[in-house]
Amino acid sequence: MASEGRNNISGLYIGSWLIIAHLILQLIGSTVGSQALSFTFEPQDAVVPEGHSVLLQCSGTASLRRGSKGKASPPTPVTIRWRGPDGQDLVIVGDTLRTQLKNGSLYISSVEENRGLTGAYQCLLSAEGVGSVLSRPALVAIARQPDLNQDFLETYLLPGQTAYFRCMVGESTWQTGVKHTVQWFKDDLPLPLDKLRMVVLPNGALEIDEVNASDRGSYQCNVTSGSLSRLSSKTNLNIKKGTEPGAENAVAPSFLVGPSPKTVREGDTVTLDCVANGVPKPQIKWLRNGVDLDLNDLDSRFSIIGTGSLQISSAEDIDSGNYQCRASNTVDSLDAQATVQVQEPPKFIKAPKDTTAHEKDEPELKCDIWGKPKPTIKWLKNGDLITPNDYMQLVDGHNLKILGLLNSDAGMFQCVGTNAAGSVHAAARLRVVPQGDSPEQDSSATSSGSGKPLSSGLQARLPSQPRDLVAQIVKPRFVTLSWVEPLQNAGEVVYYTVFYKMNNSEREQKMVTKSHDDQQVNIQSLLPGRTYQFRVVANTNFGSGESSAPLEVSTQPEVNIAGPPRNFEGYALSHKEIHVRWEEPAVTNGEILKYRVYYSENDSGADLYHDSTTMSALLTELRPHTDYVISVVPFNRNGMGDPSSEIRVKTFSSTPSEPPNNVTLEVTSSSSITVHWEPPAEEDRNGQITGYKIRYRKYKDAPQVKSTPANIRYFELSNLDRNAEYQVKIAAMTVNGSGPFTEWHRANTLENDLDETQVPGKPIWINIHPGADNIALHWGPPQQPEIKIRNYVLGWGRGIPDENTIELKETERYHILKNLEPNMEYVVSLRARNVKGDGVPIYDNIKTRDEEPVDAPTPLEVPVGLRAITMSSSSIVVYWIDTMLNKNQHVTDNRHYTVSYGITGSSRYRYHNTTDLNCMINDLRPNTQYEFAVKVVKGRRESSWSMSVLNQTYQNVPVTPPREVTVRLDEQNPPTVIIQWMPPKHTVGQITGYNIYYTTDTTKRDRDWSIEAFAGEETSLMLPNLKPYTTYYFKVQARTTKGSNNAPFSALVSYTTSAAVIMQEADTIAKGIDNEKLLYIIVGATAVVLVVVLLGILLLCRRKPQSSPEHTKKSYQKNNVGVPKPPDLWIHHDQMELKNIDKGLHTVTPVCSDGASSSGALTLPRSVVHSEYEVETPVPPHVTNSLDKRSYVPGYMTTSMNGTMERPQYPRTQYSHQNRSHMTMEAGLSQQSLTQPQSSSMAQTPEHPYGGYDANFCNAGNGAAGGNGCVSTIESAKRGHPLKSFSVPGPPPTGGATPINKHTPAVTIRPQNQSPYKKPSFSAATPNRLQSGGSVAHSTDEIQRLAPSTSTEELNQEMANLEGLMKDLSAITANEFEC
Repeated sequence: MASEGRNNISGLYIGSWLIIAHLILQLIGSTVGSQALSFTFEPQDAVVPEGHSVLLQCSGTASLRRGSKGKASPPTPVTIRWRGPDGQDLVIVGDTLRTQLKNGSLYISSVEENRGLTGAYQCLLSAEGVGSVLSRPALVAIARQPDLNQDFLETYLLPGQTAYFRCMVGESTWQTGVKHTVQWFKDDLPLPLDKLRMVVLPNGALEIDEVNASDRGSYQCNVTSGSLSRLSSKTNLNIKKGTEPGAENAVAPSFLVGPSPKTVREGDTVTLDCVANGVPKPQIKWLRNGVDLDLNDLDSRFSIIGTGSLQISSAEDIDSGNYQCRASNTVDSLDAQATVQVQEPPKFIKAPKDTTAHEKDEPELKCDIWGKPKPTIKWLKNGDLITPNDYMQLVDGHNLKILGLLNSDAGMFQCVGTNAAGSVHAAARLRVVPQGDSPEQDSSATSSGSGKPLSSGLQARLPSQPRDLVAQIVKPRFVTLSWVEPLQNAGEVVYYTVFYKMNNSEREQKMVTKSHDDQQVNIQSLLPGRTYQFRVVANTNFGSGESSAPLEVSTQPEVNIAGPPRNFEGYALSHKEIHVRWEEPAVTNGEILKYRVYYSENDSGADLYHDSTTMSALLTELRPHTDYVISVVPFNRNGMGDPSSEIRVKTFSSTPSEPPNNVTLEVTSSSSITVHWEPPAEEDRNGQITGYKIRYRKYKDAPQVKSTPANIRYFELSNLDRNAEYQVKIAAMTVNGSGPFTEWHRANTLENDLDETQVPGKPIWINIHPGADNIALHWGPPQQPEIKIRNYVLGWGRGIPDENTIELKETERYHILKNLEPNMEYVVSLRARNVKGDGVPIYDNIKTRDEEPVDAPTPLEVPVGLRAITMSSSSIVVYWIDTMLNKNQHVTDNRHYTVSYGITGSSRYRYHNTTDLNCMINDLRPNTQYEFAVKVVKGRRESSWSMSVLNQTYQNVPVTPPREVTVRLDEQNPPTVIIQWMPPKHTVGQITGYNIYYTTDTTKRDRDWSIEAFAGEETSLMLPNLKPYTTYYFKVQARTTKGSNNAPFSALVSYTTSAAVIMQEADTIAKGIDNEKLLYIIVGATAVVLVVVLLGILLLCRRKPQSSPEHTKKSYQKNNVGVPKPPDLWIHHDQMELKNIDKGLHTVTPVCSDGASSSGALTLPRSVVHSEYEVETPVPPHVTNSLDKRSYVPGYMTTSMNGTMERPQYPRTQYSHQNRSHMTMEAGLSQQSLTQPQSSSMAQTPEHPYGGYDANFCNAGNGAAGGNGCVSTIESAKRGHPLKSFSVPGPPPTGGATPINKHTPAVTIRPQNQSPYKKPSFSAATPNRLQSGGSVAHSTDEIQRLAPSTSTEELNQEMANLEGLMKDLSAITANEFEC
């Protein structure tokens, strides 16, 4: 019989489950779910007595595709499996208690304790070719009885008070769906309920109002659940002897039971118990968040049960809040509070949909779920949980994005949202088709082959592979790439696709450009210290071209810092303390030295921190009732690690620390006084104000108490004695109690009632406080207190009064006009009124504000190190450093960055938001300078703008880069290499020359590379004397009539030199004389000639008269009448020119001059290039500073010293300067230039956006390098200079050297603090780059004219010519420099 009863009960349970499940699933199935695979029945929760059976039903359907006419294809067979409470697939074979039926349902024959049968079961529905989906979890539990009250109590009450008897306890642990029947007994007999005085509350408690002697006895309850019954303990009720009415002593209220916190689901019924006793009997009033509840509304869902318990039916989200039960009598008032949270189960705002995507796409499955509390969203693939990784990422916390889609990613994806109120899930099928196939194609069709092939005509129009793919910027977490358009069919290109993947990974991601003009991309969200492969494909409207060769790039490594602490949590201990704790990071990278806990008030407070060496911390001295945002950061030997996730913890509230403000008493009649006040300041409330407690007394009498809600600011004390003095004080209340009271305020009631035979007077004053859309008014009553006031009439209007009017109570002294227009002039009027009529009004004008003032939150730290790198004529990459992050600069919280940019000098700015510390700004104007700044934003807090940087986009230079650059060895001279290239394919304007950049270190900035520049259209160059066993890198840039500032570089080519020297038989010139002997002969002859010339010059200097010789005057005369005589630059010319003859070639440390601080004013244009010299290279012994061997310059050159020369400007963090005037020379460098470092300017490049020159740049000359012809050069300006007419050709060099190109100019820069007439210091260790290197090539006639003379007379003639030349040079320089 017992087993039959159990089976009947289980049958009823199962029947009810099936009906409910069918209705719910029908509702859900009509709104969400994939058509490819869906459930028709899902298992439901089951709570049964121990030993009873349970049936969990599950069924579903699947459909591979739809027919061509939109009709569904025949159903696809499905299979069902079950997962048990441990999350693993159930093994039905051999299980004696669990059986899977033919229809897929799971039958549990007997649910028993400790057998592993209780818990959550899920049904896994699968279909071949589609995937699998997982059902909702169905909880199987054993029914249990609630805990009963087991405390024996003796209760003593006065007649007329209220009795309360508890039955069941632990209401929060009661099982959902289990029904209990409660019956009360008195003295072991069933209690007949007197419905007028007795009520059984929903929690089983018994409440008896107005107790009397007949209620004396022993009470207990009997709880029945199913077939089981239990009795609670007994409670004895004793009735005290009553006293005469009015003779009892007054007693303040006290609670027998107060409300307890409730967490309920939407639609449930909530009961908050509240029973209080006192003398006199207290009144019960309910408030929510300090405001009275309106229980008289006919549509109200609030009602009172018993003497004071509150019941809320069909709870809604708006019912959540803090409820106060207020018991008040004449002695005092007392509050008991509880928080009600109404939870709402998850609901889909947007459910995922079936999606078809191509391989390598980045589909994003959208899923948005709302609920209260906020649901936790998880994604499943074919029933298995997806753990977010590098390729499957959660976007915005709820959408699933798959990067680099593979064919293996196809299947069923489920979005599951769960909170405490329930769960919801929806499935979507993801199909993956090959590139080129239509997404609408059927999967079976795409499996056999790809899309329709292109015709031969279209194939011929496809572009070739993009060229010269290079990584312009490489950082730990982003890489900026650039490339050049394909050689073939470049005009067909519509856009480019950049594919990239990590080495040893099959998953390739892609990024698509907006147009064919975008030939650079900024790829973000890379991992530090990893090697990636990048390739680019050009796309047309009819297909994709060839892929470029893969480019391998390794991102920069990051410091080995500690990972984020795990399981970070915190809770409030009091109104001033919060306790936080965490677990050690999964990745520590060494010993954790300390933890730092950051905390701030809300989202706008300043960041504070607390250090701890343990994995917990106690935060003290906090503000009451304040939200704190808290995170913890570990520190190891490498510094700060990754922060934990942020948590929010609110401190407990406390009693107010200050009383209400501006308390005033107004006598309103002979028996009433109205009290007015304002609440305490926000920082003094320490919690939500729930009301105000007013104590008043007639002078020297016992005080009485009145309580008010929190939302009013006045209260009328009535039933007072005539012509009596009363004292009043008031305190604010929170759920924790009352704060301090104000001082006593005094007022006398009137002797007679107020007069109403005349109209009231004018209000004595009115104060107005404007807001953006409101006006707050505060006023004082008329001066005649004996005149009765019925109400006040408040009027207002835009520019005129009384467009709108409102009547206010006579007790009101404060009102807010709302919904006004900002920045508008209003006229306000106020008048008092009684039965006689309106009194005289008071007027005032006020203007609303433009916007409501907002308390400025504590600012964040300003980003630093902002750099702007020009990528093209329309794009610039900017990146910066956030000092609030760790060394790895990885953002893990909710901060973002706002980049401001605009044309320099313009007041119009545009903005770009990003969550990374870098971004590429596109769609900029060519050849335009832009200003950039950045700030960080986090919640309501934000930083100031960073220091701005300037950079200019490239011109639209109509030239493509040189092509097919090759480097090969010169077999005749092994240290020499030959560089060859093809001219650019496209160019507008004539090519005027090429710049050849080369270096051994590619990390250098472009301006620090060695550069060879020459004019003409030659496409090859010989570069001699390279170092052996060294890898050199080369790239070529074309110069056109449009300039070369922004011309693109060719692809980078590397070449490694060797140590092999090709031995050849020496060429002979004459019998017994080979090239080596000839060299010795030339050197010897040169030395002899040099000695003879020097002896002649010294002899002339000693015998020279004070005045110039006659033959000198005859051979060279010039009219200088009227020209002021300048300082003679020829003074000590012999010392200047021959100084180093007296000194040997000693090795000394070269003296470097700072081009910014000492050379001062001259700044070269961007086209200026320069060579790289090695200080360590010894000076060859054959190099001298002889006048005969020196290459003459066309004239003497210097720079202006006037005040108009300016230092380069440094706007904030990035240099920016304009090119200034400069002088160019064709032949070579002057003697003085050897001691002055050249100021250099470089073209802006992606690596070096500043352009300009390095303020600390220092070049030490190298004789060997100079001899190779590697002299820093720029293109000639091709315009004359006044000094050129006085150039004197000098003797040619005797040593064989590579000729310098005729178009090689040079500039000499004089230090700013040096006189233009002071001869320069010259060290023998400072090599003469021109002298040691190749000289300007001369014709045969020039060589003959410059041949050294052994005649003293000829030498004197030559020296006289030079003397006259230098005098004219002195006159010219005097006019130019005017010292």
